[in-house]
Amino acid sequence: MTGYPETEMCKRCEGECCRLQPGHCLPSEFESAAAVRAAVESGKYTIILLLDSHIMARVVRPHYKDPGQRTGCTFLHENGCELPLPARPYGCRMLRPRERDGEHCKPEGVSIEEAGRMWEQSGYLPPIWKCL
Repeated sequence: MTGYPETEMCKRCEGECCRLQPGHCLPSEFESAAAVRAAVESGKYTIILLLDSHIMARVVRPHYKDPGQRTGCTFLHENGCELPLPARPYGCRMLRPRERDGEHCKPEGVSIEEAGRMWEQSGYLPPIWKCL
């Protein structure tokens, strides 16, 4: 398992990154299209659309804690993430914690754009035209 464990800084900032947005998943975290469908139907995960001048792709990630505002992660609670580190989405595990106040945590590894391309090639999502 790759990733960064929580640090004292994470505890001090109380998951500022997680209060903004959930991290992204990779297709390899699911066994099949049926597993993705079950995760989304559970209400704990959602499919988002990445759409700008460089990419049109979808990504699976934890659902928003506040879907109306599109903020927060459904797995973040007052005592931190309810998921143990190995069970967290790739984008969450690969967020390198900041070292000092005033800095930002740094996403490392597969970017959300790269993950979007992986999802579109995975065959785990229905054709994008069915979702529009």
